[in-house]
Amino acid sequence: MKITYHRQITQQAVGSQVSQRALDTFIAANIGQDALRYQVGHDHFHYDSNAFSSGDAYVESLHALIQPALTRGDPHAAWQAFGRLGHAVQDLYAHSNYAALWLAKKNGADLTPEQIDPMEVEILSSPDLHSGKPDIFDLLQYLSVLPVSWLKFASKDSHILLNIDGPDRAYFELVFSAAVKRTQFEFSRVMNSLPMDLGKAFTDI
Repeated sequence: MKITYHRQITQQAVGSQVSQRALDTFIAANIGQDALRYQVGHDHFHYDSNAFSSGDAYVESLHALIQPALTRGDPHAAWQAFGRLGHAVQDLYAHSNYAALWLAKKNGADLTPEQIDPMEVEILSSPDLHSGKPDIFDLLQYLSVLPVSWLKFASKDSHILLNIDGPDRAYFELVFSAAVKRTQFEFSRVMNSLPMDLGKAFTDI
């Protein structure tokens, strides 16, 4: 997903619940996961290449960092951990066919993006859930040197063809809504796991 939408999703999901400096750290850590050095060999950062189990494990490992960081008086590290896990769960929907599977499950019902459930276990555990594989075309696009005409050479399971990274892609509104809801869910998980004093330190308000 493009950086601008990661920023918008995070702002919409939790911006009213934390201080500006906490939000700024969330966003900086979130978009930092799209640095060039993380584009190859870090499928679990983005749920790429069907890395659903390792992506889930990565998210859990980041959750596990938050309370210890707050306990030792380092909210910045806690905010960074949340920003990184936010990026991962947002990419789960942008880099997979979750939205298409959810819509198909509703048998063509007239639904709005706000109605999507990002946590349907049947879909998250489905063998039909898949995500694209990064390849050289992604690197060329990242470097802004990829002519559109070259896309015809990309494999059908490539990340560049399957990702839903902007409004020009089908299901983007569903993906955006699912990513907002999932980010809110993960934030609630954090807050529900913390005693009051650490919750206050995490929100910084």
